[in-house]
Amino acid sequence: MPISFGKFVLVGWLGCCTVAPAADLFQINPTNRPSIGGKEIDWIDGDFVLRNDEIIAVIANPVEGRDANMTVRDAGAGLIDLTRRDGMSDQLSAFYPAASRFLFEDPSAVESGDVDGGVFWQCTSSSARNGSGGNATVRYELRDGDDFVTVTTAIRGEDSAADGVRADRTFQFDTVSIDGQNVAFFRDEFFRQCYGITGQGFGNGVMQWDRERMRRVTYPPAADDDSGNDDKTIRWTVRLYPAANLVDLVGVIRGSAPQTIQLDGLVGDQPRPTLTILSADADQLASLTPESQTKIHLPENGNTSLHLSPGKYQVRAEAIGHQAVTTELTVGPSAADHTIKLSAATSIVASTRDSLGNPSPAKWTFYGIDGTANPMFGPDSADGSVENCVYTVDGNFTRSIPAGRYECIISRGPEFDAEIQTIQVADGQQITVDVTLNRVINTDGWVSAELHSHSTPSGDNTSSQRGRVENLVCEHIEFGPCTEHQRIESYEDFLGELGAMDLMATCSGMELTGGPLPLNHQNAFPLKWTPHAQSGGGPRTDTNPITQIQRLAMWDDESDKVVQINHPNLNQMARDKDKDGTDDGGFASMFQFADVVEVHPPEAIFDDPDEITPDDLRDNRILQWMRLISEGQRIPGVVNTDAHYNHHGSGWLRNWVASSTDDPAQIDIDEMTANLEAGRAIMSTGPFMTVQLHAKELDRPAQIGDEVTLSDGNAELAVQIQCPNWLDVTRVEVFVGARRVEELTRRRQTHPDAFADGVIKFDQRLPLSLDGDTFIVVAAIGEQRELGRVYGDNFGKQPPVVISNPIYVRR
Repeated sequence: MPISFGKFVLVGWLGCCTVAPAADLFQINPTNRPSIGGKEIDWIDGDFVLRNDEIIAVIANPVEGRDANMTVRDAGAGLIDLTRRDGMSDQLSAFYPAASRFLFEDPSAVESGDVDGGVFWQCTSSSARNGSGGNATVRYELRDGDDFVTVTTAIRGEDSAADGVRADRTFQFDTVSIDGQNVAFFRDEFFRQCYGITGQGFGNGVMQWDRERMRRVTYPPAADDDSGNDDKTIRWTVRLYPAANLVDLVGVIRGSAPQTIQLDGLVGDQPRPTLTILSADADQLASLTPESQTKIHLPENGNTSLHLSPGKYQVRAEAIGHQAVTTELTVGPSAADHTIKLSAATSIVASTRDSLGNPSPAKWTFYGIDGTANPMFGPDSADGSVENCVYTVDGNFTRSIPAGRYECIISRGPEFDAEIQTIQVADGQQITVDVTLNRVINTDGWVSAELHSHSTPSGDNTSSQRGRVENLVCEHIEFGPCTEHQRIESYEDFLGELGAMDLMATCSGMELTGGPLPLNHQNAFPLKWTPHAQSGGGPRTDTNPITQIQRLAMWDDESDKVVQINHPNLNQMARDKDKDGTDDGGFASMFQFADVVEVHPPEAIFDDPDEITPDDLRDNRILQWMRLISEGQRIPGVVNTDAHYNHHGSGWLRNWVASSTDDPAQIDIDEMTANLEAGRAIMSTGPFMTVQLHAKELDRPAQIGDEVTLSDGNAELAVQIQCPNWLDVTRVEVFVGARRVEELTRRRQTHPDAFADGVIKFDQRLPLSLDGDTFIVVAAIGEQRELGRVYGDNFGKQPPVVISNPIYVRR
């Protein structure tokens, strides 16, 4: 039987409500949607909003399949968004009442209404996950002026009091005692969000966090409460506070007045400054002894609101490119403004232009030299400034930087020469650096494409989606569909904010990610996006890969789309379903619904099948791909970064796709779809290659993806490879029917006349004599070469590689 909290009245005013100081509650619908800021916003239509003048919270609609993202699943009746309204920065993935031990999937079980000075929302569970027959009821309350949500949970059939939290990667979890009150907290310093949990009715002891992906906070046992039921019932009440940081959380819990603090003297696109409270006579920070707990990240403009108890505080203000300043703040009982003057900034004023003098997007990567450390502008999940990189979509920025000497690499992807500048900047000095990036690679008829990348809406990473878009644009990706896990999404809003709509063509899409892994991952684009709907209007996964890919292919009334199989085990897919070494047909019928398949890493094409182990051969996607083609399974290959973070995440793998225009603003998505499906694509880590098949009986040369008929099999293969000034190739191979043609191998060492040192590295016609129906693939690599520090110390270790899709020949 359900657990009763008393008699409640179902309210009828859950429609449109205006913002007012009084607490209110409404269900989101197309005519009444909330305005919430932050990186982890997950609300959709049907969810419930609790808000007052202090905070705003979103409760996930308790319906079956209410997933916030790929990994935050079954979130019904959980909090999925929570932030203060005076500094919106929602970073909460989910707060699960009762630690997700119960499913809330019955909207008819919702009750809501008024409560003393506020509102409540309540729901009873549909079932227990463990099938025990137990149940749970969760109740949220928000009153006028509260800067916390009160959550009361009552469960029957379980013997422990615990809630669950999803707040990933950059969050720190701990407990602290504030005025004798145990507080469990979790905080993300850079993105300026801290959450605190305080409780009532617990036994002795402190709350504890476990270390699972869903972090459980376990409360000290309370006395049994039978609540009039035959079965034991456990009930607990917590307050869930949002704050900007741990210091702010202490003040919010104590009811301290907000103090506005402004750092004066910041310049340009300043990386986030910090404020550290060194000491205080207000007993504000008695429990926060480590300096790391009193270090506060401020917004880029250096202006923050901080709840502080009355007293005197010694603080240290720090910002990249400024000398630290220590000063004293005197805080009274009322809200007040405080200004801290910084020293003169050490900074760079940068300008990037193209050969015509127009502003050019660019990635500026700073490496410290001669004893100077690499700068650290922000985490790999940030936007704008990411670790030692600055992404500038409009080509211009003013950036403070620690004094020192730097090698700065300015790049815009492999169609452009990179520029290297050595710069030295002294304390308090501002220098100007102007750079021209020349586009040296002729890609007429082709546009660059990244077909698989992610950001925080996917649920398996915490990267800013704005940062993903900046990364794509500054790497000169000309076509980049949005492919977040488990939800159809769009990049258009961020492209519009960045003034980059003409710089990258895009379309809505998704990655559908089911089991078994890694086989059952598929991208699809374009797809119809339904904003504020579950999964963006996209399909759900299935444990049968054949069912899942068919569902995706047939979505949107069987509309034409690219269905891409992501990083598969091709041997399992084509031959060995259970991977026991016996051919059982695999999941081969997936191929009838697939248009392209990822075959990276591309350098694996140079593995000799006779010299690697059977296991390595089975795991070699690109050799397995060519084997499938030789067996009659024509499916084009692609390579993509599958980027999840923004530090050199996108760009180091790309495709060039045939296109009637080289202007991103004019790219036709239907044409992209058709050309990918036809295999008119080049796979690369940077070098650009064209391949044509010439024969007397052909009216025109055959292009990549074409099928031609030759009567005598005699032809010439025209291969041209171009590289910017930071890449090179030293070996070219021709594969006919998946077999490397040794007599056509060309190496700089053995055929120096075939290679050059300019932009065009290789430009040769290679004779072919073909027997029977076959296909031709060309590959090139820079042996013992690397992409280099244009792509950082990690991805930069990859070799320059380029591979064509097949040209098919019938005899």
